[in-house]
Amino acid sequence: MNTLQPLSLDYQRHRRPASRQDLALLIGALIATVLIGVHYLNISAATETLEINQAAERKPGHAALDTRLASLDAQQLKAEVKQANAVLSQLALPWEKLFADLDASQHERVALLVIEPDTEKRVIKVTGEARDFAAMLGYVSYLQGAPSLTGVYLQNHHIEQQSAERPVRFSLLASWVIKP
Repeated sequence: MNTLQPLSLDYQRHRRPASRQDLALLIGALIATVLIGVHYLNISAATETLEINQAAERKPGHAALDTRLASLDAQQLKAEVKQANAVLSQLALPWEKLFADLDASQHERVALLVIEPDTEKRVIKVTGEARDFAAMLGYVSYLQGAPSLTGVYLQNHHIEQQSAERPVRFSLLASWVIKP
C-alpha cells in the first residue's frame, strides 16, 4: 500500500544573490534599449529633413499640377455625389405600394418572370407566363385597376411551342404612379 508523504510548504522567500549571468543580461537589455532609442531619433530626424526639403522643392510650376489634381478629385467627388443622390432618390420611391399591388395581382394561372422598373422614366415592364390567353388578359385587366399603376398595356405575347403545356409568354408596360 502506498502511504502519502507529508507535504512541506515553505512560504518564506529566500533571496539568492544575482548571478553574473543575470547582471550581464540586464546590462545587455539596457544597451539594446539605448541603441534602439538612438536609432529611432536618427530616423525621425532624417524623415523631418526629407519632408522639409520636399516642401522647399515645390515650385510654382507644381501648383498648377496640384490644382489639376484637386480638380480631378473634385470631379470624381461630384460624380460620386451624383451617384449617391440617384441611389437615395431610388430608395425614396414608394416601392412598397408597387410590390404590394404586384403581389395582390398574383394568380394561380399566371407566373411573373421578370419585373424591370425604370425609375427615371417611372415605367415598369413585367414579363410573365400564363396558362392561356384568358388568364393573361385577366391579369392585364387586373393590373389596369391597380392604384400604383396606370396606362397598363400588353406589349407582346407568344405561345411557347417548346413546352408541353404551351403557356403564353407576355410582356406588359405600365406607368408607375408616384404620389407624394
